[in-house]
Amino acid sequence: MFQIRSELPSDGAAIESLNDLGFGPDRRGRTVYRLRLGAPTLGFIAADPESDQPLATLRFWPVMVGLDRPALLLGPLAVTPERRGQGLGRALVGHGLSVARDRGWRLCLVSGDPDYYRPYGFEPAAARGLAMPGPITAGHLQVKELAGGALDTLPREAILRVLPWRCHRGGDADGDAVVTHRRLRVG
Repeated sequence: MFQIRSELPSDGAAIESLNDLGFGPDRRGRTVYRLRLGAPTLGFIAADPESDQPLATLRFWPVMVGLDRPALLLGPLAVTPERRGQGLGRALVGHGLSVARDRGWRLCLVSGDPDYYRPYGFEPAAARGLAMPGPITAGHLQVKELAGGALDTLPREAILRVLPWRCHRGGDADGDAVVTHRRLRVG
């Protein structure tokens, strides 16, 4: 048994531990980590329902495709070794994609095993002219439409680059939250 909930600030250490177990402490040197700047836009935990202990984690990061197309970058997805193969990762990905769609996101990218992500509707990004700066395992960059037609409107005349998109959260004169976005070039 597990329950899915939104990530909390107090989950930070547990998330880092799960990611180290899943990907090793050298994970921050991978190309995809250069796109994970600032805070994730969406973060979810599969937790033990009695102790609320995180058993798996999934984050989504805002990126820009080309110069003007906001998208989400899925990952990392990590599951504690004792619970792998029990559906926690699949449940988190399905839940996360559903929330992203409900919040109006149109595109999602992932750098991961094509066999794992294909059942969610991800397809090779290279076939759509998308590339990520820096080295990445061939075939691992994938894309999924969260809204119909989102991929049809991408320009086909040039290879697009995935650029990180940082969110700055602040407040306006009334104290309401304001989010501004900046594009950052990588490489």
